[in-house]
Amino acid sequence: QKERRGKTGGKVKLKDMIILCMHLEQLDRAGVPIHDAIADVRDSTDSAKLRDIMTGVYEAVRNGTIFSKALAAYPRVFDSVFVGLVASGERTGNLSDSFTHLAEHLKWSSDIRRKVKKAVRYPIAVLLMLSGVITVLMIAVVPKLIDFITSQGFTIPLHTRALIATSHAFQNYWYLIFGTPIALLIISKIMYRTSEAFAYNVDAIMLKLPILGPTIRKINMARFTHFFSVMFSSGVDILDSLEAAKGVVANRVLKESINMVKENVMEGNTLTASLRMSNQFPTLVVRMFKVGEDSGNMNNALENVNFFYNREVNDSVEAMTGFIQPALTVVMGLIIFWIIAAVFGPLYESFSKMKF
Repeated sequence: QKERRGKTGGKVKLKDMIILCMHLEQLDRAGVPIHDAIADVRDSTDSAKLRDIMTGVYEAVRNGTIFSKALAAYPRVFDSVFVGLVASGERTGNLSDSFTHLAEHLKWSSDIRRKVKKAVRYPIAVLLMLSGVITVLMIAVVPKLIDFITSQGFTIPLHTRALIATSHAFQNYWYLIFGTPIALLIISKIMYRTSEAFAYNVDAIMLKLPILGPTIRKINMARFTHFFSVMFSSGVDILDSLEAAKGVVANRVLKESINMVKENVMEGNTLTASLRMSNQFPTLVVRMFKVGEDSGNMNNALENVNFFYNREVNDSVEAMTGFIQPALTVVMGLIIFWIIAAVFGPLYESFSKMKF
């Protein structure tokens, strides 16, 4: 046992968690007792770490601990939201629906992560390539061209002098040029994790950025509405659903606004009025919630809201990617044009003055 645990560090993959929920849902629907279901998924999982965890859960359940509390002993794998949904299924006697909702939520979360990674992967790759090209030009190519220009005694215009200064900076202070942004990024990440005020201000700034800000807002609101739907559909009341769904919102400004929604509901306001007062949800979404409240069919309204945000997230991610790609191409083109103009401009001017 000790030898196996020593080889199972890191996190449990999202794919393994989805399979776990699907297996538990199917076994519960088939009427298999929970401790037997746990043993089955323990033996069938491909994840050694998850197998060890489910072994501990199985032992706890067999000794009389309820399933949700046994899962709560492993908070790094089964967070409060996961445990809360399982506990809700235990209360209602319908664990299979809880596992269905959990599997759907995990699949949706995986899809959102994939879309976000797709949106940032290409720009980062292009940015790294751009940095590499600029570095090679400034350190290896430009100095030789500049030496030729200065040795010929050509008149050096302002943009050429700027290129010479930039090239010298790259040659002499390359470690500062590349080290400073990396150091600032590391310091910012540390402060973001340790200082709540700093993190809040960064989140507020991110929401105000063009293109990126609306995308961040829509992704966070999509997470909130989707998980609120999962909790509410599982039989959890509105206040507990709001509290749980608030936990999946990463942006602190939006998290604060959702907390205000919860407080307004606690004071006796309707969910629709509270969402409207937060000023974070589009009018169309608020209208969908109102239809759900008025008709008493909130589950159907939440499905419409989720459909709306899924489409909005797709459109926003594609728009952001579509903007960043040509923007980086334009930057690359401008830099190359600057180098060409700075190097060949003096040559052309000098040749034009020659008399043959």
